[in-house]
Amino acid sequence: MKPDRWPHKPVFVQAGIDMDVIGMGRNSPLPLGVPFEIDSRLFRGKVLLRFRNAKSDDPATHDEYFNGRKRLMQTVIQGRFKRPIKMSDVYVGSLFAHSLASAPPPMMTKIMDAVIRRIAPGVILDLSSQSPKVIALLAGTAQTMSIDSPGKEPDMTSPDIEENVASVLGEKVATTEKCKKRLGNPKKAASYMFDTDRVYTFHTYDNAMDYGRGTMHIPMYGEYDIKPSIGRQPLSLTAVTRDGEILYDVRVWHESHE
Repeated sequence: MKPDRWPHKPVFVQAGIDMDVIGMGRNSPLPLGVPFEIDSRLFRGKVLLRFRNAKSDDPATHDEYFNGRKRLMQTVIQGRFKRPIKMSDVYVGSLFAHSLASAPPPMMTKIMDAVIRRIAPGVILDLSSQSPKVIALLAGTAQTMSIDSPGKEPDMTSPDIEENVASVLGEKVATTEKCKKRLGNPKKAASYMFDTDRVYTFHTYDNAMDYGRGTMHIPMYGEYDIKPSIGRQPLSLTAVTRDGEILYDVRVWHESHE
Protein backbone atom coordinates (compact mmCIF):
# COMPACT_ATOMS: atom_id res chain seq x y z
CA MET A 1 0.00 0.00 0.00
CA LYS A 2 1.40 3.38 -1.03
CA PRO A 3 1.85 6.03 1.69
CA ASP A 4 -0.83 8.27 0.17
CA ARG A 5 -3.34 5.51 1.00
CA TRP A 6 -2.15 4.85 4.53
CA PRO A 7 -5.07 5.37 6.96
CA HIS A 8 -2.78 6.73 9.70
CA LYS A 9 -0.37 8.71 7.58
CA PRO A 10 2.53 9.39 8.14
CA VAL A 11 2.78 5.90 9.66
CA PHE A 12 1.69 2.41 8.66
CA VAL A 13 1.30 -0.01 11.57
CA GLN A 14 1.24 -3.76 10.93
CA ALA A 15 1.63 -7.02 12.79
CA GLY A 16 4.92 -8.88 12.92
CA ILE A 17 5.12 -12.36 11.40
CA ASP A 18 4.89 -14.19 14.76
CA MET A 19 1.65 -12.56 15.90
CA ASP A 20 -1.87 -12.97 14.56
CA VAL A 21 -4.45 -10.19 14.72
CA ILE A 22 -7.93 -11.64 15.10
CA GLY A 23 -10.21 -10.76 12.20
CA MET A 24 -7.52 -8.98 10.16
CA GLY A 25 -5.24 -9.96 7.31
CA ARG A 26 -1.48 -10.24 7.71
CA ASN A 27 -0.68 -7.00 5.89
CA SER A 28 -3.71 -5.01 6.99
CA PRO A 29 -3.09 -1.70 8.78
CA LEU A 30 -3.62 -2.04 12.53
CA PRO A 31 -5.93 0.47 14.20
CA LEU A 32 -4.67 3.36 16.31
CA GLY A 33 -6.68 4.60 19.27
CA VAL A 34 -8.91 1.52 19.55
CA PRO A 35 -8.00 -1.96 20.88
CA PHE A 36 -7.39 -4.93 18.60
CA GLU A 37 -7.16 -8.62 19.52
CA ILE A 38 -3.90 -10.54 19.19
CA ASP A 39 -2.76 -14.13 19.50
CA SER A 40 0.77 -15.53 19.68
CA ARG A 41 2.37 -18.74 20.93
CA LEU A 42 2.82 -17.23 24.39
CA PHE A 43 0.05 -14.66 24.85
CA ARG A 44 -3.53 -13.90 23.86
CA GLY A 45 -5.21 -10.58 24.52
CA LYS A 46 -5.66 -7.03 23.25
CA VAL A 47 -3.40 -4.12 22.29
CA LEU A 48 -4.15 -0.40 22.31
CA LEU A 49 -1.75 2.03 20.60
CA ARG A 50 -1.89 5.81 20.65
CA PHE A 51 0.64 7.98 18.80
CA ARG A 52 0.32 11.72 19.34
CA ASN A 53 1.45 12.71 15.84
CA ALA A 54 -0.46 10.14 13.79
CA LYS A 55 -4.11 9.93 12.78
CA SER A 56 -6.33 8.09 15.25
CA ASP A 57 -9.38 5.92 14.63
CA ASP A 58 -10.93 7.53 17.73
CA PRO A 59 -10.02 11.24 17.56
CA ALA A 60 -12.06 12.23 20.63
CA THR A 61 -10.31 9.90 23.07
CA HIS A 62 -7.00 10.62 21.33
CA ASP A 63 -7.32 14.30 22.15
CA GLU A 64 -8.57 13.53 25.65
CA TYR A 65 -5.52 11.39 26.33
CA PHE A 66 -2.81 13.69 24.97
CA ASN A 67 -4.16 17.18 25.73
CA GLY A 68 -2.30 18.77 28.63
CA ARG A 69 0.35 16.04 28.68
CA LYS A 70 3.87 15.76 27.32
CA ARG A 71 3.33 12.14 26.31
CA LEU A 72 4.07 11.19 22.71
CA MET A 73 2.79 7.62 22.71
CA GLN A 74 0.88 5.08 24.78
CA THR A 75 0.78 1.31 24.70
CA VAL A 76 -1.66 -0.82 26.69
CA ILE A 77 -1.36 -4.61 26.55
CA GLN A 78 -3.98 -6.75 28.26
CA GLY A 79 -4.40 -10.51 28.25
CA ARG A 80 -3.30 -13.89 29.55
CA PHE A 81 -0.12 -15.90 29.23
CA LYS A 82 -0.37 -19.39 27.75
CA ARG A 83 2.30 -20.86 29.99
CA PRO A 84 3.95 -19.73 33.24
CA ILE A 85 7.14 -17.76 32.74
CA LYS A 86 9.54 -15.88 34.98
CA MET A 87 9.23 -12.10 34.89
CA SER A 88 12.98 -11.95 34.38
CA ASP A 89 12.58 -13.71 31.02
CA VAL A 90 10.16 -11.29 29.30
CA TYR A 91 11.48 -8.14 27.61
CA VAL A 92 9.90 -5.27 25.71
CA GLY A 93 11.36 -2.71 23.31
CA SER A 94 12.58 -2.46 19.73
CA LEU A 95 14.04 -5.29 17.65
CA PHE A 96 15.50 -4.83 14.17
CA ALA A 97 15.83 -7.51 11.50
CA HIS A 98 18.85 -5.84 9.88
CA SER A 99 21.87 -3.89 11.01
CA LEU A 100 21.41 -0.17 11.47
CA ALA A 101 22.36 2.13 8.61
CA SER A 102 24.59 4.21 10.87
CA ALA A 103 25.33 2.27 14.03
CA PRO A 104 27.83 3.52 16.60
CA PRO A 105 31.15 1.64 16.85
CA PRO A 106 30.93 -1.59 18.89
CA MET A 107 33.18 -0.20 21.62
CA MET A 108 30.93 2.84 22.02
CA THR A 109 27.86 0.62 22.25
CA LYS A 110 29.58 -1.46 24.91
CA ILE A 111 30.33 1.66 26.97
CA MET A 112 26.77 2.96 26.56
CA ASP A 113 25.38 -0.41 27.59
CA ALA A 114 27.54 -0.50 30.73
CA VAL A 115 26.47 3.01 31.74
CA ILE A 116 22.76 2.32 31.18
CA ARG A 117 22.90 -0.99 33.05
CA ARG A 118 24.11 0.81 36.17
CA ILE A 119 20.89 2.83 36.11
CA ALA A 120 18.56 0.14 34.73
CA PRO A 121 20.06 -3.35 35.23
CA GLY A 122 17.50 -5.05 32.98
CA VAL A 123 18.25 -3.08 29.82
CA ILE A 124 19.89 -4.79 26.83
CA LEU A 125 21.39 -2.31 24.37
CA ASP A 126 22.81 -3.74 21.15
CA LEU A 127 23.19 -1.26 18.30
CA SER A 128 26.16 -2.70 16.42
CA SER A 129 25.18 -6.29 15.61
CA GLN A 130 23.37 -7.71 12.56
CA SER A 131 20.17 -7.90 14.69
CA PRO A 132 20.14 -4.76 16.85
CA LYS A 133 17.86 -4.41 19.85
CA VAL A 134 17.01 -2.06 22.70
CA ILE A 135 14.92 -3.95 25.24
CA ALA A 136 14.19 -3.98 28.97
CA LEU A 137 12.18 -6.16 31.32
CA LEU A 138 8.46 -5.80 30.63
CA ALA A 139 7.35 -5.93 34.27
CA GLY A 140 9.81 -3.21 35.25
CA THR A 141 9.28 -1.00 32.20
CA ALA A 142 5.51 -0.50 32.32
CA GLN A 143 4.46 2.69 34.07
CA THR A 144 1.71 0.68 35.74
CA MET A 145 0.76 -2.99 35.82
CA SER A 146 -2.50 -4.55 36.96
CA ILE A 147 -2.96 -8.24 37.75
CA ASP A 148 -6.60 -9.31 38.01
CA SER A 149 -8.97 -12.24 37.96
CA PRO A 150 -10.69 -12.69 34.58
CA GLY A 151 -13.59 -10.27 34.33
CA LYS A 152 -12.09 -7.93 36.94
CA GLU A 153 -9.45 -6.34 34.70
CA PRO A 154 -9.46 -2.54 34.21
CA ASP A 155 -10.84 -0.76 31.15
CA MET A 156 -7.76 -0.60 28.91
CA THR A 157 -9.10 2.48 27.09
CA SER A 158 -9.08 4.60 30.28
CA PRO A 159 -6.60 7.51 30.25
CA ASP A 160 -4.93 6.10 33.36
CA ILE A 161 -4.65 2.59 34.77
CA GLU A 162 -3.87 2.14 38.45
CA GLU A 163 -1.10 -0.08 39.80
CA ASN A 164 -2.59 -3.31 41.14
CA VAL A 165 -0.03 -6.02 41.86
CA ALA A 166 0.46 -6.15 45.65
CA SER A 167 -2.36 -8.62 46.31
CA VAL A 168 -0.68 -11.13 44.00
CA LEU A 169 3.04 -10.32 44.19
CA GLY A 170 3.33 -9.00 47.76
CA GLU A 171 4.15 -5.78 49.60
CA LYS A 172 7.71 -5.52 48.23
CA VAL A 173 6.16 -4.30 44.96
CA ALA A 174 3.15 -2.52 46.47
CA THR A 175 3.85 0.85 44.82
CA THR A 176 4.72 1.81 41.27
CA GLU A 177 8.19 2.95 42.34
CA LYS A 178 8.89 -0.31 44.19
CA CYS A 179 7.50 -2.35 41.33
CA LYS A 180 9.66 -0.70 38.67
CA LYS A 181 12.80 -0.89 40.80
CA ARG A 182 12.41 -4.51 41.84
CA LEU A 183 10.94 -5.99 38.65
CA GLY A 184 13.36 -4.03 36.46
CA ASN A 185 16.26 -5.94 38.05
CA PRO A 186 16.71 -9.40 36.44
CA LYS A 187 17.99 -11.06 39.62
CA LYS A 188 15.05 -9.86 41.70
CA ALA A 189 12.49 -10.31 38.93
CA ALA A 190 13.47 -13.99 38.69
CA SER A 191 11.56 -14.56 41.95
CA TYR A 192 8.24 -13.62 40.31
CA MET A 193 6.14 -15.41 37.70
CA PHE A 194 3.58 -14.53 35.07
CA ASP A 195 0.90 -17.20 35.54
CA THR A 196 -1.85 -18.42 33.23
CA ASP A 197 -4.81 -17.84 35.55
CA ARG A 198 -4.86 -14.06 35.73
CA VAL A 199 -5.28 -11.18 33.29
CA TYR A 200 -2.25 -8.88 33.03
CA THR A 201 -2.54 -5.25 31.95
CA PHE A 202 0.65 -3.34 31.09
CA HIS A 203 0.32 0.42 30.66
CA THR A 204 3.32 2.18 29.10
CA TYR A 205 3.78 5.70 27.83
CA ASP A 206 6.76 7.68 26.56
CA ASN A 207 7.67 11.36 26.49
CA ALA A 208 10.76 10.83 24.33
CA MET A 209 9.94 8.52 21.43
CA ASP A 210 7.69 10.07 18.79
CA TYR A 211 6.51 7.26 16.50
CA GLY A 212 4.40 9.65 14.43
CA ARG A 213 7.46 11.62 13.36
CA GLY A 214 10.10 8.93 13.74
CA THR A 215 12.09 11.10 16.11
CA MET A 216 13.41 10.99 19.65
CA HIS A 217 13.51 13.87 22.11
CA ILE A 218 16.94 13.85 23.75
CA PRO A 219 17.66 16.05 26.80
CA MET A 220 20.05 18.93 26.09
CA TYR A 221 19.98 18.05 22.37
CA GLY A 222 16.41 18.35 21.18
CA GLU A 223 14.58 16.33 18.54
CA TYR A 224 16.71 13.69 16.85
CA ASP A 225 15.54 12.06 13.62
CA ILE A 226 16.26 8.34 14.01
CA LYS A 227 14.91 7.25 10.60
CA PRO A 228 18.19 7.73 8.69
CA SER A 229 20.01 5.76 11.39
CA ILE A 230 17.79 2.67 11.22
CA GLY A 231 17.65 2.61 7.43
CA ARG A 232 14.91 1.07 5.31
CA GLN A 233 13.24 -0.96 8.04
CA PRO A 234 10.42 -0.31 10.52
CA LEU A 235 10.53 0.59 14.16
CA SER A 236 9.08 -2.10 16.37
CA LEU A 237 7.06 -2.38 19.56
CA THR A 238 7.82 -5.92 20.62
CA ALA A 239 7.59 -8.10 23.72
CA VAL A 240 9.81 -11.14 23.54
CA THR A 241 11.30 -13.77 25.83
CA ARG A 242 14.99 -14.27 26.37
CA ASP A 243 14.72 -17.28 24.03
CA GLY A 244 13.04 -15.27 21.28
CA GLU A 245 9.40 -16.27 21.80
CA ILE A 246 7.01 -13.46 20.87
CA LEU A 247 4.22 -12.12 23.10
CA TYR A 248 3.30 -9.34 20.69
CA ASP A 249 5.06 -7.71 17.77
CA VAL A 250 4.00 -4.48 16.06
CA ARG A 251 5.93 -2.84 13.22
CA VAL A 252 5.73 0.90 12.57
CA TRP A 253 6.72 2.13 9.10
CA HIS A 254 7.14 5.84 8.38
CA GLU A 255 6.35 7.35 5.00
CA SER A 256 10.00 8.37 4.62
CA HIS A 257 10.88 4.64 4.44
CA GLU A 258 9.10 4.42 1.09
